[in-house]
Amino acid sequence: MKTMHLAVAGASGQLGSLVVNELIGHRAGRPGMALTAITRTPGRHAAWQQQGVGVRCGDFDQPQGLASAFHGVERLLLISTNTLDGTGRRVAQHQHVIEAARQAGVAHIVYTSFLQPQEGKHSLLNDDHRATEALLAGSGIAHTILRNAFYQDLLLVVLGTAAVDGRLQTAMGTGHVSYVAREDCAHAAAAALSDGYLGSRILDITGPAAPDAPALATMAALLSGKPVEVVNLDAEERARHFIATGMPAPMAQMLAGIERWLATDAMHIVSDDYRALTGRQASPVPAFLHAHRRQLLALPPA
Repeated sequence: MKTMHLAVAGASGQLGSLVVNELIGHRAGRPGMALTAITRTPGRHAAWQQQGVGVRCGDFDQPQGLASAFHGVERLLLISTNTLDGTGRRVAQHQHVIEAARQAGVAHIVYTSFLQPQEGKHSLLNDDHRATEALLAGSGIAHTILRNAFYQDLLLVVLGTAAVDGRLQTAMGTGHVSYVAREDCAHAAAAALSDGYLGSRILDITGPAAPDAPALATMAALLSGKPVEVVNLDAEERARHFIATGMPAPMAQMLAGIERWLATDAMHIVSDDYRALTGRQASPVPAFLHAHRRQLLALPPA
């Protein structure tokens, strides 16, 4: 049986760890699959090595070592970095990976992008992804682009605060967001990496619905047993609110800007691509919140 060599670049992060563990499960029924985790901290992953996973050192900021890290890999998952500093560093990191993959003869790259709004609706969140997608299109390497929506996990803090205060303060206006669970994004990445697809494709990975602020407030109220009202703020007010909670001003301004961008309804995109790729239904927001109710409401463990 021919061996298919898969690799996850960025394996130590939250999403990368979930994907590696998912693929370990896949491999149980596919003896012809080899799996490698590529990370800046290979010494932390003896447990993966004990399960037969190759662990190699790879740093997106050190391009000279990446081609050797990708040696023999046929299908590579490139997990986008979290370098959101507006300097272009994240695009450079991704470019290093794509060029090294080309040098190493990687046949297919799966890239975790971000749900794209209409042309002309730019933001700090997706401009780097647009640039990386263009690099992939020009690389000559077949690729799968997974345009992931916002993680449902991000709602735990926002709605937890709203459940306690009885007020959901937001600058998202009438915008809708198709939140998706991080675990579902891991399922999608593992499926796309291991399915052997030969061409290039773009898939929107979203939850099954796109709730707005009133719907989120209703969910928080149902979980807390107390009414939650929506308090609409403009971006400047929202930034001041974040700062009042102790958040550094640059982060507060960035998050307020994101909410203002959501008010354009840019994230009102619901797709069936996840089900088609994985054969399963993405977790809806209410089910995710119910499963994490104790964390959301800061309750002690059961």
